[in-house]
Amino acid sequence: MKNPDIVKEKLQEAIHNLSTATRNKDWTTLEALDSEARQAIEDALENGSSPSEEVKRLLGDLQMLYQEMISACQLERDHIQEQLMASKRRQAAIDSYQQSDKSRG
Repeated sequence: MKNPDIVKEKLQEAIHNLSTATRNKDWTTLEALDSEARQAIEDALENGSSPSEEVKRLLGDLQMLYQEMISACQLERDHIQEQLMASKRRQAAIDSYQQSDKSRG
């Protein structure tokens, strides 16, 4: 059985680190922190008895944070997709111009 104080500390640390990485849009760090957070969750739930109220609250906070992270990632994905589409349109316009310029020359 894990020490309850260590479990709480790990959950608090996971929440803090994930929140910071999400705010900074540090997707690489988020990926690494995800496994640490999952381990903290496993540690919190492993002893078989019901977790303390504080641990339950921290797990709820972590769940809400994950929902925020998913939303942030989806927004970033959509933004990158828009940039990619704009880049493709610009490239198509350049290609079209170059083709029409060649046919004139």
